[in-house]
Amino acid sequence: SHFGSTLLVLPRSLWRLGGGDKMNVSRFFRTAKMVVGISIKDMEGSKAAVLKAIDLAHKDTTVVAYHIPKMMPELMLSSLNDPSDASEEAFLALANAPSKAGQNLQKFIREAADERMKSIGKDINIEYKVANPASDIKSGLGDAIKSEQADLVVLGPGVGGNGSFPPYAATQLNGVTVCIVREHVE
Repeated sequence: SHFGSTLLVLPRSLWRLGGGDKMNVSRFFRTAKMVVGISIKDMEGSKAAVLKAIDLAHKDTTVVAYHIPKMMPELMLSSLNDPSDASEEAFLALANAPSKAGQNLQKFIREAADERMKSIGKDINIEYKVANPASDIKSGLGDAIKSEQADLVVLGPGVGGNGSFPPYAATQLNGVTVCIVREHVE
């Protein structure tokens, strides 16, 4: 397999084996549960991360594409002069904007994933989840990783390859392997 410019941070138990026991690494990926962080801000990176997860996955691997919407800033609601003046439809549209955007993101990712699996002849179990909006995306994804009991987290690099989440994940998410996909970055 070609890793291009993907950064893969493996657990010590895999790289401490001296000769790089490929069988052990293969076994890890075969039984792994992967969480792929997907984001509206970095749709191309999210797509690349899901495609990399599919490439790494074995038929028994579970992949969870997780989107955690950013909580709507109160400024958006306070930008209405008087919230009671807003129609119920306008208020619901504002309140549902994060989950609607998350559904569009899921559709984009699902189409790319289905196309990849079809082209390489793999059938991987991919679950698509949108969490409740969070004010702190980093801790939100950390909580999701714990609740999913993930072995591997696959992320895009952030907008323009310079997001703040990937370095955070690589240095702060303990007990999990982190893969940052940069192959699509020019």
